[in-house]
This record gives sequence, C-alpha cells and structure tokens, in this order.
Amino acid sequence: MPKHRVINSQKKMNKPSSSSNSREKSSLQGSTPTTGGGGYSKNVHFSNVMLILTDGCNLRCSYCYEKSQTYKSTNRMSWPTAQRVIDQFLQQVPEHADRSTITFFGGEPTLEFDLIKKCIAYSFSHKTTGQYSGKGYNYVINTNGTILTEEMYQLYGRLGKRLNLRVSADGFKDGHDATRKQRNGRGSWDLLEKNLTYYRNLKEKFGVDIYLISTINKSSFRDIYYNFTKLHEYTGMQLGCLFVHEDPWEKQDFELLKEQVLRLKDYSLRNRISMPLCRTGNTNASQAIEGYRPICGAGYNSYTVTPHGDLFACHRCSYNDLGGDFWLGTLDSGFHPDRVSHMRELNSVRQMPEKCWTCLPVIREKCHVCLASNKEAYGHSHRVSDDYCNFMNEIHALVTEKEKIFTSLRSPAGTESS
Repeated sequence: MPKHRVINSQKKMNKPSSSSNSREKSSLQGSTPTTGGGGYSKNVHFSNVMLILTDGCNLRCSYCYEKSQTYKSTNRMSWPTAQRVIDQFLQQVPEHADRSTITFFGGEPTLEFDLIKKCIAYSFSHKTTGQYSGKGYNYVINTNGTILTEEMYQLYGRLGKRLNLRVSADGFKDGHDATRKQRNGRGSWDLLEKNLTYYRNLKEKFGVDIYLISTINKSSFRDIYYNFTKLHEYTGMQLGCLFVHEDPWEKQDFELLKEQVLRLKDYSLRNRISMPLCRTGNTNASQAIEGYRPICGAGYNSYTVTPHGDLFACHRCSYNDLGGDFWLGTLDSGFHPDRVSHMRELNSVRQMPEKCWTCLPVIREKCHVCLASNKEAYGHSHRVSDDYCNFMNEIHALVTEKEKIFTSLRSPAGTESS
C-alpha cells in the first residue's frame, strides 16, 4: 500500500474546498456496481455490510479480542474481493429501500485507505449510498484515530454527513495509554491527540458524524469520571462506551464503578450534556417483549465479510473460534438460508434469560448485550453476569432518581417538572 503523508499536528490543515464539494459526485463516483450473480436468497435483506479490510493493526490494545490472531497483516482484503462484496450487498437491497450503509473495519481499516477509497467510489452511484440525500450516514469507518493524512481529511470532508467516524479513545492520556498501546509498548495518546482537532473540524465544519468510543475495563474503571469528563471537555464530542465483559470482574468492582457513574450523572446534569451510563430514557415504555425482537443487528440487518470472503453475522464472530453458530456462508455460495434462519433464532431477546426480555427497554439498550462477547466471557451467547445485570438495574434507578431531584429543584414552585 502506498504510504500517505501523515499530517503534522502543527501544520494548518487544508480544508476541502467549495470546488471540491461541487465536484463531489464526479470525484467520489466510480464504475457502476454490477448486479449479477452472488447466490443471495430473495428473502434476505440486509441494510449494512461490514468489510474487514485487514487483520493488521498499528496498536496492541490489552483487551482486544483479535489479539489471539496475532494481528496477521497478511490477511488483507483484495480489491476484487471488495468489489464482489459490494456487488452482492447492493444486489440484495430491495427496490423500495432508500438508505444502506457500508462499514469498514479491521484490524485498523485506515491502513488500507486506498481500498476504502475504491470501495466508496465504486458504490457511490447507488441510490441508497452516495445518492441518498436524507438523514443518516452511508459509510462508516471504525478507527483508532491515530492515522490521519491530508488525503483522508479531504475525502472525509467531501463525504460530510454521509460519513460516520467511530474513533476509539479510552479516556484522557493516562487512562488511554494504560490499555491502548503501540506495538513498541508505548501509549498511543500522543498519536491520537494530534488528530483530535481535525476530527472536531470535520464534525463542526463539514457535518461528518463523529463520536468517540471508550471502554470500561479493569485497568481504568476506577477513573472513568476523570477520563470521560476530561475527554469531553477536551474534544466537545459525543462519547459512548463499551463494557469489556472478558475482563475478570468482581462484585466489589461494580460498587466502585457505581460511585464513578453517579459522579458522572451529577456532571451531566450540571452541564446539560449526555454521558455514558447516565441516560434515563423513557421509563414508562412497556417492559415485556412481544413477538420477535433482535438482540442486536448481527445477522438481522447487518453482516460481516472477512478478507477471504467468509460471511459472518458480525465482526466479533469471526475471531477466536466463535464463528460456528454465526457463519452465514461465503461470497461464492452466498447466504445459506438455513444459517440465516438459525442466526435470527439465536439473535432474539426471547432467547435471553426471562429477566432480560422483561427488563425496561432503556436498561436493555444501555446493557449492550453482545452474543460473541457473552460466549467468550461466560461460555454461552445468551448468558449474562448477575453482577453486571444487578449493576445496570441499580445504576438506572439511581441516575433516574438523581434526575428527578435535579429537575424538581430547578422547577418553579407550584409547577410540575418537565
């Protein structure tokens, strides 16, 4: 892959020009994807496809589920394979659909930026991707944020609202460096920090949908209040989080974590912002699940393709021998209808313990149940930790109560709080 010049953090970034934006369609649009072949079942419809462009990565994060694969940089998706993925994906999009998304994953997908460019150009002419003009993005890049070149910045700016960038950041410098290390063992914060201003510019000036994703892990959970608040103050970006179930959690850890989240809730109320685990949502929504409802998008409205053309329900399922239940077919064979049906049976809230499908929807959403993570951590896709479950219910009750008290104190005397 040709090496791109990495931007110096002290040098002013050239913004995508208005002439570049006016030429957006011609500069991004490439050949029209073909519609023949593929072996897709007519009753299968997915709105998102994830391409694992490479297993290679420039970081060595402590909790990464891919680390047992030794980050094989030789596992790279070829351009002919990527073309076939796009052809088959767009072929199965029904005529009535108005929006679909193509997601780039790794490893670190920006190591294969030339391939990302080709995929975007090749798919851009389709009415549900580059030609879609409604709300919502059409291309997603999951990145550790350490690689940003002039060329990347220009492309991201031209895509604007069509692009969603999900940048991993485990808090501020010390918290981030504790888990997200380079191959030489040094922390990666300095590599990320020099790009954060440019990511913010892309969001504020060009409408790129960017948010930061942090993990709650055993190395940093005692300091998430500091890490999350500092990260928000430093970047001004929306922050999401994922819980690392594979870490060896103990009951007392959740008590310490509870204290951190309650401090976060106070911060979010004072500053009128949303913070991870602090959202209360609609607590009046019906609890019980009626009929079929998926746990997540895996094999339901989304699927993943590996560098060698295997189809899986999601990216997590293709690592660490978790793929048996989640394999859906190959590029050559297309989807196996029986495998898709099996996956959709697995991916049902009704398969979870009864306490899950009778739980408040707002808690289920924050719980972020992951079939692959559950299987890795607890030995079964539908098993959840009682300690984690109790924590999520307790923290929801506590942050909801805090919000009620805060609202009542701010409401004029004699009037009802909103």
